[in-house]
Amino acid sequence: MQITFFSLFMSVIWSSALAVFNHFCRKKHFFIRQLGVTNILFLYLFSMIRLIVPYEFSFTRVIAPSETFHEFYEKIYTSSPQTTQISLQSVFVTVWITVSVVLIARFVFQYTTSMKKFSTYRIRKDEQCKRIFNRVLNVSRIQLNIDIRSNSDINIPMGMGIFRNRYILLPEEEYSDSELYYILRHEYTHFQNRDLLIKVLIHIYSCIFWWNPAIYLLKKDLAQILEIKCDLDVTNRMANQNKVQYLTTIVAMLKNAGAKRKETAFYGTTALVSKNYQSEIIERFKLVSASYNYKKKNILFTGSWFLIFSMIIFLSYSFVVRPDYRTSMDEIGTKEEIPGSSTGTAYTIECVDDTYYVHFRNQ
Repeated sequence: MQITFFSLFMSVIWSSALAVFNHFCRKKHFFIRQLGVTNILFLYLFSMIRLIVPYEFSFTRVIAPSETFHEFYEKIYTSSPQTTQISLQSVFVTVWITVSVVLIARFVFQYTTSMKKFSTYRIRKDEQCKRIFNRVLNVSRIQLNIDIRSNSDINIPMGMGIFRNRYILLPEEEYSDSELYYILRHEYTHFQNRDLLIKVLIHIYSCIFWWNPAIYLLKKDLAQILEIKCDLDVTNRMANQNKVQYLTTIVAMLKNAGAKRKETAFYGTTALVSKNYQSEIIERFKLVSASYNYKKKNILFTGSWFLIFSMIIFLSYSFVVRPDYRTSMDEIGTKEEIPGSSTGTAYTIECVDDTYYVHFRNQ
C-alpha cells in the first residue's frame, strides 16, 4: 500500500466524477424522494473518502499509457540523486501544505473572532421570546442549551456554535409569534442535527483540498442539502397551512436581508436564508410545498444505489494509470558501482523489451 503522484491523480479524478454525478442526481427530486436526504449526504461521503484515501493497494493494477507520458513522468515524479534540482512534485506539495495551513488558520481566526463578537450581543429575555422558545423545546427530541441573541449588525437569522457556546442570532426587528416560532424552530433543528459541526468539517476539508475545483461544487451542494434536510424535518407532518406560514417567514426574512447592504453570515453558520443563492431557495420551496412524505424511503432502491457506489469505489482502486519509466544507464551504474559487488560478480543484462536484469553472485 503506497501513495504516489499518480494514485493521487486517480483519486482526484474519481472523487471529482462522483461529486459531479451526485450533484446531477441531487438536482432530480426523484432521488430525494427515493433515497431520502440523509442517504444522499452519505453518498457524498464516497466522494470525500475517495480523495482522502489515495492509495495503491496490493491488488491495484498499473496501466501504462503511450510513450508521450514518459517525459512528463521523468520531470514530475523522478529526480536524480546526484542533483540538487527541486522537482515539480516537491513544489506542488509545498504549495499545497502552505496554502492549506493559511486557509485553515484564517478560518479558525474568523470563527473564534466571530464567536467572541456574538457573545457580546444582547440576550433576548423578553416574554415573547421565552414563550416561543419553550414551544420549540416542547416539540424537539433533544434539549440543548442555546442563547438567543440579537443585534443590529445581524441581518439574517442564523445559528452558530458547536460545543458549549451555541447562539441563535436574530436581527433587531419585531416578529410575529408565527415568524419567531419558525425561525427558532429552523435554527434549533440545525443544532439538533449537528449541521454546524458538519459544515465546519466540510469547510476544513475544502481548505485542505483547495486546488480541486470539484470541492467547491461539493461544498455548495452539501450546504444546500443540510438546508433541505432542516426544512423537511421542520415541516414533517405539518398541515399545508403551516407550511405556507413557514415559507412566508422565509420570504419575509429574505426581503429584510435584501434591503440591507451585506450579509453577516459565513460558512461556519447556518443561515435561514441567503440573498445570494435565490435558485437554492426556490428549490427548497418546491420540496417543502410538495405533498410527499420524505421520511418514507425505497429500501430496495437505496440498497442498490449504495451497492453501485461501493462497486465504483472498488473499481477505482483496481487500477492506476502510470507512465512506464525506463531506468537510465547512469542510474543503473557500472559493475564497480553496484553495492557489495566485486569485479566480475555483478553485471546488468538489457532485454529486448528495454527491461534489465541484475546478475549478482551467480543469481
